[in-house]
Amino acid sequence: WSLEKRLAPLSLGTLEMGIMLGLLDLLFLAFVVVQIRYFFGGSALVQATTGLTYAEYARRGFFELVAVAALVLPLLLLIHWLLPRDDAQAQRRFRGLAGVQIVLLFLIMASAFQRLRLYQAEYGLSEQRLYPTAFLGWLAAVFVWFALTVLRGRRERFAFGAMVAGFLLLAVLQVLNPDALIARTNLARAHAGRTFDARYAASLSADAIPELVAGLPLLNPQDRCTVATRLLKHWSPPENPDWRSWSQARSGAWET
Repeated sequence: WSLEKRLAPLSLGTLEMGIMLGLLDLLFLAFVVVQIRYFFGGSALVQATTGLTYAEYARRGFFELVAVAALVLPLLLLIHWLLPRDDAQAQRRFRGLAGVQIVLLFLIMASAFQRLRLYQAEYGLSEQRLYPTAFLGWLAAVFVWFALTVLRGRRERFAFGAMVAGFLLLAVLQVLNPDALIARTNLARAHAGRTFDARYAASLSADAIPELVAGLPLLNPQDRCTVATRLLKHWSPPENPDWRSWSQARSGAWET
């Protein structure tokens, strides 16, 4: 072996890549086929399964998705990096097998999203339900970007686009004002006669206070008393406010 050969970068042949991704696709396909009823069973499955709660049904799907995505995305990037760029046949096979992998992963993502939506429909919106839903949206965007860049031979653009998608997600959440959105959504549920967690609503940050005060007439007497008592206890204007702890949200809460 010459020095040049010994220093040559690692590479992956078409056959090895095909076996790895092909077996992974078969594993995912078998998992989806076997679990299809559990994936999209919805409320009927929860009610028919002894000991299964909406919370457990939703959390299993989400954390399984995170684990799968955390393994699949780096693996696909590594395999593509190991493939010779000048091997057109290997690149075509990778695009096909990786595309199948992404489609199967999107089925799992759709199941996780459906579970979170079911959880929210039963118990209302919360930070623990809003942020995972936003994270699912970011994951979907990342895998779409993966298909548009890596699968088209433009891997160098992938990392920057994934990072931009993350910043856009943060910007959208800032515009939506999560705590105010949560309060507004749950108050609408209360007005429609659905369950309302008054203690949780009153524990939200200052961003939610104007929404809660405006929505007090929509609540039943018990929930109205719980929310009002906690708001008066925690959000009454301080006698000697410290300018170092001032924020627009706190100022709005005190004025309300």
